[in-house]
Amino acid sequence: MDLRSRLAKLDRAAGRPAPGSAPAGTGDRQARAVVGELPAELGLREEATPDGPCWYREWRECADGPDEVLPDLGGILTHRQPRAAARGDVLLLDTETTGLAGGTGTLAFLVGVGWWEGSELVVRQLFLPGPGREAGLLAALAQWSARFSAVVTYNGASFDLPLLRTRALMNRRADPLGHLDSWDLLPAARRLWGRVLPDCRQQTVEASICGLARAEGDIEGFRIPEVWRDWLGGSGTDDLLCVLRHNQRDVRGMAAILGRACAARQALDRPAAPGPGDPLRAWTLARVAQRRRDHAAAADWITVALSTGSGPAGVDGQLLARDAVPMLKRVGRWSELERLLGARIAAGAGAWAHREAAILYERRLHRLDKALFHAGQADESARVARLKRRLERAAGTRKAEGP
Repeated sequence: MDLRSRLAKLDRAAGRPAPGSAPAGTGDRQARAVVGELPAELGLREEATPDGPCWYREWRECADGPDEVLPDLGGILTHRQPRAAARGDVLLLDTETTGLAGGTGTLAFLVGVGWWEGSELVVRQLFLPGPGREAGLLAALAQWSARFSAVVTYNGASFDLPLLRTRALMNRRADPLGHLDSWDLLPAARRLWGRVLPDCRQQTVEASICGLARAEGDIEGFRIPEVWRDWLGGSGTDDLLCVLRHNQRDVRGMAAILGRACAARQALDRPAAPGPGDPLRAWTLARVAQRRRDHAAAADWITVALSTGSGPAGVDGQLLARDAVPMLKRVGRWSELERLLGARIAAGAGAWAHREAAILYERRLHRLDKALFHAGQADESARVARLKRRLERAAGTRKAEGP
């Protein structure tokens, strides 16, 4: 028996109403109880739902994001073709919670959702004024998300979405986002920019890739749970307003990151050529093409990255070369691979470059003498022994054939 079935059995035993229902007048009493309690300085409003009231606020702005028609993001966000084809099909989501454990005791006290209406990004923030008001928040989230086909998060597949699913289950409700495809931008960021950034935290990607810097006064994430608890205990709203603004920035940042991911995908539809930001840009596009199994495009873009030299600080030439080797091998660009390995060996690359050179000379260029040299440098005794035997046989054949 799963958890949902156990909870339903407990409800029946205790004589509780079915999920989604409430005793007559309960919703009205709850609504009246909070009249006048909305903190005006937070800009919150109240909306009635079948499961109780929900506090929320909404704001609009022109913000960076993808074009109206989304490209095929297979290979960047998911392993299959996403259903969403237009920007208006996508819901952005970020939560602020009472902790990072993610278990049944963790609450999402703020759920920020965003979507595009024309050129505007609309962000609606659902706020939980106390643990007993969770059903109304979840009901409002289910209502507002019904028209979308994909939900975009940052590490949400591992945290936000399972947490909301658990909270819905604990409230005897269906998953409010269960009908949506999950587009997690954290794995996408790692695939796109993991080679060129110190880390792929959302704020790092925002600053380095999107050019968005967090404003002074942005609250530290570790403080957020205690701010909500302090507010419940009677403290002022100044810190809580900082949390709301932090959540706004997270949603806005996801919109910008999604836009950059779409731009990277769209660049693959054009011929590979040097451009602003190379070799980082070309390297990123090569990795995207490789994930999409467009091997010719991957080789073209990695060649652009290699041809631009060392590029800006932070580009690891050896890591770039190690990415390039399988891309060039896949399409049989042996002369380019030979030049690349020669350059890396001259720059002091380790055994891996000699090993790849030995394979190249033995299997593709048929230069057994060079293959033997590089196998020796790579300390591959079995390959050395095999190459020596092949060279001896070849020498014996030439001797038998005579001048």
